[in-house]
Amino acid sequence: MSWQESCRSRLREHLDPRGDLAPPWERFPDYERYTIGWRMGAGEDWMGLWSVFLEQLAPDPETRVAYLRRHPPAPISWADVVHGVLYPAEEDDDDSDEDGPAAAAQRRTALLEQGLIASDVAFATWLGQQRELRWPWEWHPRPEDAARYSTRELWFWSRQVAELRKDSGWTPPGVPETWRACAQALQTGDAGAIDPRHGLLSLARLLCAGHVKAPWELGLGPADFADSFEDDMGYVDAFRLWGMSAFDDALQLRRYLEATRAPPGWEAWVAEQLPVD
Repeated sequence: MSWQESCRSRLREHLDPRGDLAPPWERFPDYERYTIGWRMGAGEDWMGLWSVFLEQLAPDPETRVAYLRRHPPAPISWADVVHGVLYPAEEDDDDSDEDGPAAAAQRRTALLEQGLIASDVAFATWLGQQRELRWPWEWHPRPEDAARYSTRELWFWSRQVAELRKDSGWTPPGVPETWRACAQALQTGDAGAIDPRHGLLSLARLLCAGHVKAPWELGLGPADFADSFEDDMGYVDAFRLWGMSAFDDALQLRRYLEATRAPPGWEAWVAEQLPVD
């Protein structure tokens, strides 16, 4: 049995009561658009199921708009996929000349106006799926591992906890010894002094505090970037790792840059390392 045949045979068991298969941005909101997670494991399997589901969905735009409206809006980074869902015939047209930046921008604008995509929407989708507050040491024994391997989920959890911390009765549990460096940040929302040499631990502490400081807020410059994904990466590289997971669209990124008062000297670095539409 081929993989596609396997997806067809299993599709029914994954349909909701309306006969829908959740689009990938709903099923895995903690997967950014271009993560390798879509090419392996559960993410790859869901994409296969979704491809089969779309093959069976009537091709007219009305049916497909209705399907999309029954589910949360997609992040803007999924705009090309959403357009393809609406107009499957265009996906099969290899001679289409509407693939340039201007055409893509027009499609994004139209989808935004229809409410089928939205800025910074994945967090709300993820939050709506949480039945209880989970703690990151349940996923990873060390904060550095959580920051490196579950960056986006840790970011969403950070935003969830930041809201809960506003309650005067906020009392987090005791942290395991391996997470001791994050205890104060989790309790008070203050990460304390940050050592830029320890990028992943610094990122984890800031996420526990509920706010990721930009490198320029720590007095760092683009020259401190080593273009590293190693465990011993510095803070600018860890910030790049977080930014790749956190920002799904240019508007969301711009709001962050304005809030942190990004200096002009960082513009080229941000454009190169955190490209979003």
